[in-house]
Amino acid sequence: MAVQLGASFYVAVLAVVAAQFLRVTWGSAPAHDVAGHPVTAGPGVTNGTVGNGTATEIHAHPPPYEIVFLFGSCVFGALVRTLLQKVPVPYTVVLLILGVGLGLLSDKVPEIGDYTTSVAHMDPHLLLHVFLPVLIFESAFAMDVHTFVKSFVQVCILAILGLLVASALTAVLAMYVFSYNWSFSVSMMFGAIMSATDPVAVVALLKDLGASKQLGTLIEGESLLNDGCSIVLSSVFKEMSVPNHNSTASSVTVYFLRVALGGPAFGFAMAKITTAWLSYIFNDAMVEISITLASTYLTFYFGESVLGVSGVLAVVVLGLIVNAERTAISPEVEVFLHRFWEMLAYIANTLIFMLVGLVITKHALANVDPIDWFYVLALYVGINIIRGLVIAMFSPILSRIGYGLSWRNGVIMTWGGLRGAVSLAMALLVSQSEELDSQMIGSKVLFHTSGIVVLTLLINATTIQWLLKMLGMSDISVPKRLAMANAVRRIQEGQARTFAMLKADRFLADADWTIAVKAAEIHDPYKTTSEEEGLSKEAMSLAQRSSVCPSCHTDVPNEPSPLEYAEMMDEARLRMLKAEQVSYWKQFEHGMLSREAVRMLVGYTETAADQEDGFISVTDLKKNWEIKGIYPYLKLKLEELIRGGKTQEIPDARFAISRVMFAISNHVAFEVSIMAIIILNMIPIIMAFVVQEDHPLYVQYKPGLKISNYIFTVIYSLEAIIKVIGWRKYYIFSNWNKFDLFILIMSFVDIILDETIGDNKGFNPSLLKVVKLIRLLRGLRMLRLFKVLIPKLINFLNGRINLQLSLGYDVGKGFVLGEEEVSKLIDRLVDNDSILDYLKNISETNRLECIRELGMLQRVHPGIAVSVKTRQSIRTVLNHSRDTIRELQGAGLIDEGEAHKLEKVVEIKMKQLMNAPSSIPPPPPENLLKNVPWIEGDKKLIDFIKARAELLHFDYGDVIVREGDIPNGIYLIVSGLVKLFGQSEYLDHELASSHSVTVASGPGHFEDYLSVGNVIGEMGVLTGRPRNATVSCETATQVYYINLEDMQIALETFTLHPSLLYRLWRIIAIRIATPLMLEQIAFQGWTQEKIKLHLERGFLPDLEDEGYSFEIEDTVDDVILIQGRAIDAHTRDELVGPHVIPRSVHRLTFKKDDRNEPKILVVPNQNITLPVLDGRISIHGSTVSVAAIRSNLCLRHASRVRLHNTSSGIGGSGGINRRPSRTSAKKIEAPLPPPKGGFPMRNLESLDPIGYPSPVKGQNGMTYVDEAV
Repeated sequence: MAVQLGASFYVAVLAVVAAQFLRVTWGSAPAHDVAGHPVTAGPGVTNGTVGNGTATEIHAHPPPYEIVFLFGSCVFGALVRTLLQKVPVPYTVVLLILGVGLGLLSDKVPEIGDYTTSVAHMDPHLLLHVFLPVLIFESAFAMDVHTFVKSFVQVCILAILGLLVASALTAVLAMYVFSYNWSFSVSMMFGAIMSATDPVAVVALLKDLGASKQLGTLIEGESLLNDGCSIVLSSVFKEMSVPNHNSTASSVTVYFLRVALGGPAFGFAMAKITTAWLSYIFNDAMVEISITLASTYLTFYFGESVLGVSGVLAVVVLGLIVNAERTAISPEVEVFLHRFWEMLAYIANTLIFMLVGLVITKHALANVDPIDWFYVLALYVGINIIRGLVIAMFSPILSRIGYGLSWRNGVIMTWGGLRGAVSLAMALLVSQSEELDSQMIGSKVLFHTSGIVVLTLLINATTIQWLLKMLGMSDISVPKRLAMANAVRRIQEGQARTFAMLKADRFLADADWTIAVKAAEIHDPYKTTSEEEGLSKEAMSLAQRSSVCPSCHTDVPNEPSPLEYAEMMDEARLRMLKAEQVSYWKQFEHGMLSREAVRMLVGYTETAADQEDGFISVTDLKKNWEIKGIYPYLKLKLEELIRGGKTQEIPDARFAISRVMFAISNHVAFEVSIMAIIILNMIPIIMAFVVQEDHPLYVQYKPGLKISNYIFTVIYSLEAIIKVIGWRKYYIFSNWNKFDLFILIMSFVDIILDETIGDNKGFNPSLLKVVKLIRLLRGLRMLRLFKVLIPKLINFLNGRINLQLSLGYDVGKGFVLGEEEVSKLIDRLVDNDSILDYLKNISETNRLECIRELGMLQRVHPGIAVSVKTRQSIRTVLNHSRDTIRELQGAGLIDEGEAHKLEKVVEIKMKQLMNAPSSIPPPPPENLLKNVPWIEGDKKLIDFIKARAELLHFDYGDVIVREGDIPNGIYLIVSGLVKLFGQSEYLDHELASSHSVTVASGPGHFEDYLSVGNVIGEMGVLTGRPRNATVSCETATQVYYINLEDMQIALETFTLHPSLLYRLWRIIAIRIATPLMLEQIAFQGWTQEKIKLHLERGFLPDLEDEGYSFEIEDTVDDVILIQGRAIDAHTRDELVGPHVIPRSVHRLTFKKDDRNEPKILVVPNQNITLPVLDGRISIHGSTVSVAAIRSNLCLRHASRVRLHNTSSGIGGSGGINRRPSRTSAKKIEAPLPPPKGGFPMRNLESLDPIGYPSPVKGQNGMTYVDEAV
């Protein structure tokens, strides 16, 4: 990243240096000395050569003073920014003062003047073209587009009407206060320059203080449009200020409309070209940055210099649209692209303020009178009053549209109307204009503009924070304080756990933990004195979450007031929507969501955030996969056309001749022949259109054209006869046959009229026109070719419809995954139990409803779902492949060049995946059997299951399995959607600081939906316990059914390691362990896919062979108790599955329990290479125990395995240690005493009675269900 930022810095400076260097070297401005006087050639100097009077001349180049000045300005900017980090003074003001000081110093010191003279006389147009596009595009590109669009009317009122009023009032002020005798046009030009706002410092401060985002966007949006309009307005009145100008009111109006409307239109066209180009680039940072940089400058240049429209407004629209469609930018590049433009804007601001400060001393201060200083102060007061009047004038409208406008926001907008770089650039244009009086207009405008810029930045920008505090707009709300306190508390708890783990590390045993704890301590940034923040005692007590009863000294939870409850609810809702939005962007970055889908989902969250009590509605999501619009209508009409009207089947004919003719007319060769004849017929038809009566070759070609018309008419007649004989009365039912018959009749009419009338001019002219019209009807024969194109058109329309449905399914799938992500985080977002329950209910209800709707969509359009799921699977594998390549490079196993080549291969496949078909035919049911994880790859088992599986059909509402039934087999869903509902024993967790026991609480209810490919009843086969869930059909459903007897036979038959029983247990263990691992602190940054990949390395040891005891070696990363009970051999704590074994545990013992047999999943670390058992299945499902492996091998190969295991660290103490040493392990807290009667029995059948994960409540009480879609 440092290299990339350095590159961006170099590009930015290089652009400025190149532009300035070209102007200095070949520019039109003459050279000046230090005092500003033109330099003449001295003796012996001829056109850049230096001579001594002899014939020999030496070519001399002046030193590159400009480059030193530019880079020196950057050094000054960095130094000032560093020194002013804790001083509330805008660094641009200091740079402007430094520029003025440098200019004054250059007049006294000629050596310094060498570095500043040429820069001080730079063309102001060049200044605009170099710096302004960067500043405008960066501001538009970084803006919140949704908020801007909703505030657009408010922005337009302020930027257009407000600008006109402010410019007029400022012009009146200048005419009647200043003693310069300015005309109205000059005063309006000055007023337009003064009305251009640049509130960068204010907007940055509003963001830092956490103030209203809507207010910041309104101020910044006004500035963007305000700058463009003020440049246009000042240019108009600048022209009118030129003596002897001949502009009329109409020409000025046309110019203003052309510039103001043409700029946005041109910017929109350039934005669409830019985003279309960016969408075809995949993860190429240099190309994507080059495109945005080039499009910005080209848009500004062509708009201003070629098309004569507003380049500023064009760049504003360009930046906004590129921002709105930023999904066209590769996710890996977007963050860097924002940093790149931030760097360019920083350099532009640094250079422009240094340059303006320098120019002021050369042009403005030379003509300053003492009264001008008073005028500056009066003007400063006046423009602030004028801005307040303008906002007050339009406030009745502004307060009723968009986000509204309160009086506090109006005060901030008034005081935050700073002036900046745009005003300075326009003042420079005026000051160096040869058409205006430089002393009374140019220098005065530059001086007053510079003074107002300095005063607004020095006074307004530095006091805006105090004003916000006075108005109570910087106060942090109670819900935000509670959220921050909650976040800090969780950070501190995580630190405590981390310290506890580190203290057990033998390599860190002698660290000074007192210093470490103090150095790592995190304080609440919102926690200040109540006097400073103005918090009431009620708010402070609410933040404490509980009070102590004075009578019994018991902690009593505080109940928030209705107003506080509403604020907390709104804050929790917004945080939930923000979490959903983050999830959508993460899915997009990982390639799980398309560009259009993430744009739509983010739009839904932003719309919901603007609404009171708003959430994303599944009703709105459903609109994305409803087939509407012109495509379905056209498809229906084309299908009706190709079917030929009625879809009645033609019965067999009684006569042989009819059957023969019917067969001929439907043969492909017959159709191809007729189409070829039609194509040949086009030649004489076209010639007949070209060669008319007045053509010189008409007489020569007429007989041939007539004969060809007769021949083709006879052929079409034979075709009609064949079809009539073959189709009989059904011939007339076809629309195409009716069309052919009409053309044939017109052909006969054409022949008759041609023979009777011909070209005889003695007939009525109207009759001759009828003859020509009928001849024109010959061209209708070409329409028969359209019949061949109809299937292609239908395929095209199907593709468009499938794209719409695929986008809808993508949106729904992304929403479901987002809700599942939020369900894992919502406990950390909300502290209030009632709000938490309400948000959970909303989230779960919407998730289930969306799953149901997607299941319905999959039933009607299975190819859409198959396509989306296939693309997601491919992208997941490619993501993992790319991560593996980067891990190999990070470990030094491959060098950078090799990693780049491998990444290129992966990224090419990722790019190809973007063009994957929107619909893929669903696989046959047999393939679904082959893809079941515990069947896949075992051909004998596949054949066994296929031979015994039954294909069953269920109607809507039928019950497949019922709660309480004895397991009778396994069901594989082939088509349709089923609903899963019932009861499950939930898990509860003890105190957050305890690592002891996870106990069972009362029963609860769960609900979910399952679709194609899901298996029902795996756990029932393994345990034989009654089902505790009911599965009913939401649609007509087909399932493969394998009865219990056949499954028992399979379990007894397929015992070769890895056995079928082992594979079933391993699949279920990973399924149950996944949500448990997601709860762990160490895995909170991991995605579900990454967790599953981590668990895929795991194996289930045979605890019976191990004597119901398991040693957790240093080579083990994680151990998960899947079922049963385990005892920590060191502390004697009892653990109940499912439970993640703490890393401080090194030995587990188990009690044999036939009814609830203990099972653990062991995940070795990545440095361990386990042996491959056979050529078909690798270690992903292979290891049971070393003893079991050796028992299947001969002595020779068993010894090799033993040696391999010893060298790899399996069963030994070598390897990298992620688990603390047994000797230094810290004793975990003792569990709470068990209730009377002991802990309730826990078994996996109660968690997953039908083989698909019913909700598993983990260690923090959260409930999880694996994906159903």
